[in-house]
Amino acid sequence: MKSPLWCRYPVWPWLSLAFLLVLRLAWLDAYTLNSDEAQHAHVAWAWSQGLLPYRDVFDNHGPLFGWLHAPLLRLLDGRADVLTWLRLAMQAWYVVALGAVGWMGWRLYGWRVAVVAVLVAGLYPRFFMVSGQFRTDDLWMALWLAALAFLVGAPVRAWRWLVAGLLVGCALCVSQKTLVLLVTALLAWATVRLMRPTSGRPFPWPYLGIGALGFLVVPAIFAGWLAWQGALGAAWYGLAGYNMGGVNKRHAAAHLLWFLLMTMALVGVLRYIVRRRGGQGFAWAAFLALHGGMYLLLIWFVWPLITGQDFLPAIPLVVLACCGQLASWSWLRDRRRWRGWLLASVLAVELATLIAYAPPWEDSLAAQRAELALVLHYTDRHDTVMDAKGDAIFRLRPYYPVLETLALHRLRRGQMTDTIVDELVNHRTMLVVLRRLPYASAYFVETNYVPAGRDVWVAGRMLASQAADQVVDVALPGDYVLTDGHGRLDASLDGAPVADHWTLGRGLHHFSVRDGAPVALVWSQAFDRGWRPLATGGG
Repeated sequence: MKSPLWCRYPVWPWLSLAFLLVLRLAWLDAYTLNSDEAQHAHVAWAWSQGLLPYRDVFDNHGPLFGWLHAPLLRLLDGRADVLTWLRLAMQAWYVVALGAVGWMGWRLYGWRVAVVAVLVAGLYPRFFMVSGQFRTDDLWMALWLAALAFLVGAPVRAWRWLVAGLLVGCALCVSQKTLVLLVTALLAWATVRLMRPTSGRPFPWPYLGIGALGFLVVPAIFAGWLAWQGALGAAWYGLAGYNMGGVNKRHAAAHLLWFLLMTMALVGVLRYIVRRRGGQGFAWAAFLALHGGMYLLLIWFVWPLITGQDFLPAIPLVVLACCGQLASWSWLRDRRRWRGWLLASVLAVELATLIAYAPPWEDSLAAQRAELALVLHYTDRHDTVMDAKGDAIFRLRPYYPVLETLALHRLRRGQMTDTIVDELVNHRTMLVVLRRLPYASAYFVETNYVPAGRDVWVAGRMLASQAADQVVDVALPGDYVLTDGHGRLDASLDGAPVADHWTLGRGLHHFSVRDGAPVALVWSQAFDRGWRPLATGGG
């Protein structure tokens, strides 16, 4: 009787992998908070509310990630700790990605190298931290690595190419950067074929055709559905028109030259290794090294806007190629103790770096949770909230574009019009998260809103005088109360009978307080839910 898979190998690989997953849970709230996380959560929440990205809410990423996680946002609707749970869900994509790396490593180098590559790649600081955030790139890199795992080192079968094509098509429906991965993979594949010609074997055009067919299936489904919803034009703008242009690489020609030179050097090194080893068949190890290396060089030297998540799919490939190359060195292969110490040293350095950059005992989500709890406390589901990128998650924004790097760059250069103030007024947005707003909009908020804690501001004005008779210029229509800092004040507004709250339109309003010293005019809903000027230091 054949032993189960888990009984065929020593215990240490399983304990090491289990320890890696324990570390992921220990770091769940310690990963550096990124503004993209709230943006992706907001889009997924919009899906769960029956809203359509591109048309109803802004999105410049593929639709698959938000659609796939919409049920989770429906389940977590209204929870201030939503990002912790969403990060927990990302661990599934982390496992898929490392499982794909281990699968490829097992085929190419054996189980020992596969386990080492999984541990080193899984604990690599940038990969460990960025893949733990709630972002589209986690699913994107998992799909890409899974697609490679069906082909690398495996017998050529039509169904493998079909599944790989389907997975790459899904990856494209998550991120347009899949096209960059696809181009570098095809170039690496063609280059490696030239390094080691496989005489007698025809070029696999039929399999490429099957893969291309699979690649088109999921994008075609989404395109057809968006067209049926009348949102195909809006989707094209969000996915292509918005992302193209706006940011240029400085010294682009020099960077392109460096990319070409270093790529040629990488090809030369790999050609030497392939020729020295000899052998028959496709050199998959050289393919992984060239594909991952070429993609990294392209991002470093050519890509106009570099972010940490861009490197996610390439890091495990380069680590796997390096581990395979080290395993081929006879002086290291014959020294078991040296191998153990080398692995332990690398993992120790990675772990120490993680602790230095993101100590697991520090909660990087504490401030975000407190701010979101404040927003949810002051607002209802029908209220709009102005924030930079969907920070309020469960509230609609009055302003369609998100204020990320490209948008801020275009606003500064006059390529986009700052209409935030108009949208605040038109949507009667009574709460703003004052972060990343352009100068003119930020000035309007500071003039016509009052602080409510952290970066949260609610509609109102701190009065310069505590006189009983005053004239106040209201720029934001809404329901307001006058307060002495503790309770509502009764007053006559514009000669009307005495009341303790008023629905005010834009313009000058005269009020006469019957008894008390007014210190603030503030949105009545915020006041009823606990806003007090003394709690925020008097503004």
